[in-house]
Amino acid sequence: MKNRLMIILLVASLGINIGFLLHWFWPKIVPGATARTPSGWHASPIKHHLGLSSKQARLMENERRQVLAQAKPLQEALRQKRRELFVLLKGKDIHDADLDVILHEISRLQAGIEKVFILHSLKARSVFSPAQLRKYEGFLERGLCPGLMSEAACPPGQTAFRGKPGNGCAGMKDEKK
Repeated sequence: MKNRLMIILLVASLGINIGFLLHWFWPKIVPGATARTPSGWHASPIKHHLGLSSKQARLMENERRQVLAQAKPLQEALRQKRRELFVLLKGKDIHDADLDVILHEISRLQAGIEKVFILHSLKARSVFSPAQLRKYEGFLERGLCPGLMSEAACPPGQTAFRGKPGNGCAGMKDEKK
């Protein structure tokens, strides 16, 4: 009985150790293995939440790839400017003029990236049906402006995304009509 228990414990311990080793070393053994998981509109949970058809998902995926390609040079330039800022901060003498130039450029690049994604979001609206658009706007509202607006300007309500409480801004567009 004691030998059987020891064998079971030894096999379990061996399995756990192999699991930990694979967890730690698998990315080094098979580079890019984690990148093979599907991503984008065709595989996203939001496809199911919005009820997108396959055609809509393909259109959205094409748009997503285009916007990522547009944003990539801006993101690379932003990384470079942040690196320059870090180098500047490591220096002993920091002049306000140098700091202002780098911070202004970082702000400009961040605004450019935001604009690319906002324009993408506006373009994406043309793909959705009215019901899908309400859900999409609720999703954006929940992610972009939770609690940022006063209740007088934007009374509490339900967002269109999964019925979660939000600040009710999704319905304000309809009230103005």
